Amino acid sequence: MLAREHPDAVRASNGGTARAAAMDADYEVQREAILAMLERERRSLTASLFGLSVLICAVALMGMPLLHVIAVSLRSGSFLFTRWAATNLERVYRVRGDTQWPRRILFVAMCLTGATLGLMALPPPDNAVIASSLMIYTAVLMILTLIAVTLAALPGPRDGMLASFLLTLALVAFAYPEGQNPTILAIGTMAVIGIRVYSANTGHHIIASAEILVENRELSDELAEALAHAEFLSWRDPLTGLFNRRKLFEEREHDPQSGSARHVLAIDLDHFKGINDRHGHAAGDRVLVASADVIRASLRAFGADHLPAFRHGGEEFIVILDGCDCAEARRFAEALREDIAGIDVGIAGAGRETVTASIGLARWHPDETLDDVLQRSDLACYQAKDEGRNRVSAVA
Repeated sequence: MLAREHPDAVRASNGGTARAAAMDADYEVQREAILAMLERERRSLTASLFGLSVLICAVALMGMPLLHVIAVSLRSGSFLFTRWAATNLERVYRVRGDTQWPRRILFVAMCLTGATLGLMALPPPDNAVIASSLMIYTAVLMILTLIAVTLAALPGPRDGMLASFLLTLALVAFAYPEGQNPTILAIGTMAVIGIRVYSANTGHHIIASAEILVENRELSDELAEALAHAEFLSWRDPLTGLFNRRKLFEEREHDPQSGSARHVLAIDLDHFKGINDRHGHAAGDRVLVASADVIRASLRAFGADHLPAFRHGGEEFIVILDGCDCAEARRFAEALREDIAGIDVGIAGAGRETVTASIGLARWHPDETLDDVLQRSDLACYQAKDEGRNRVSAVA
């Protein structure tokens, strides 16, 4: 008697499967969104380099003060580190690897980006031209906006960058209370809030687009699977898995050419109707499935598992042997007959049911159609039955 699973265990198993499927879908959405985001980040490399160049030029215009040189050097190093972290994260996502540490590294890189951008707000020297300060503030806002929008689908690193920028800006303002730094802090705070709101909305649109993309891909996969299944059923017998009659008659397109050696076996299970009558169609189906398994195994043992076998209808099967002579075909047919006779189909209350087969063997001549050779193999099969069944009969 089969053990029945407890209903709670079944529900738990189904629930776990559903959660796993949901997690997979979430990962695919996140993956598509981040890959698209990182692709945009790579395309915006020119703009990032331009912003960094503006900062370097502004520092040079100031007369290369030491603190600003250090700040712009840190910014250059942070830029390179961020590029490496983004490339590493993209690589891991493309191979569907574990993204936990790459995401943490990118978060650290973005926090450093925000801090180095905040350091660019250091007060300029007294003799610095106003244009240099304006260049720095403009470049910082441009870079900040560009990165925040580019990282819209990664709220953690994006918000970490904005927060570290504001924190560094505040530290600079408190470290240098003279001048206009408090004003710069207020302006920077409002700018960060605006950038945060805009990039968050952009992030929602990116995620929504990724969800649509993943959903369309899943629908396409399901459609392809359904079409493949329909195609499978169009030329496979659903009970035995062997090819069906439709596939058999497609062999008309592959009639043997001159010189090829092909043989057709017509296999008919003996007294099959009696099995159905005595034990029901379910038992008959088990016999058919077991017989199909034996045919596949025999072809595999013969070294010909690539050759086709068909369920012709009811309890009749067809095997087409290619590349063997009459003696080899006869040996295969006899071995197959013995294997079918060894089938042990357990039937409740009836013990072992004997299964035998009569096999008709016919050479498929180069100038002969499939219909003709099938007719001759059928005649050979009838001859085997007339001679007492459970035997192989060949026709000239």
